Order: sequence, then structure tokens, then C-alpha cells
Amino acid sequence: VLSHPAPRPAAPQIPTWVSEGPSEETAVCVNCQNNSVGERCDGCRPGFFLLDGACTRCARGSPG
Repeated sequence: VLSHPAPRPAAPQIPTWVSEGPSEETAVCVNCQNNSVGERCDGCRPGFFLLDGACTRCARGSPG
């Protein structure tokens, strides 16, 4: 027979995360799209560069 675990106080930030979501400082992106990378999807994958807010593939033969 399983018994219920003893109640433990939650870390103070957990109720806020559940009701409001993470703050901008603690949020981390998952599954970046359009060849972006990083905790905030603010960088580009190797072979791509940021141009006008989008990661664009480098031209063949060009450094980078």
C-alpha cells in the first residue's frame, strides 16, 4: 500500500511559476526554430548569420 508523501513546503518561486509562468530572467527557450540557438534562441547555428532578425545561411565558400 502506497502512502502519501509527507507535505513539504514548496520553494517560494514555484507557486509563482505555476500561476504566472517564469520571469523573463529565468525563462529558457526549448526547441529553437529557424536555425536559431541558445537559451533565448538569440544566436544562429554554425553556418548561419543574423541578418534582419533572422538566421540566414552563409553563402558557399564564404568564411563564417
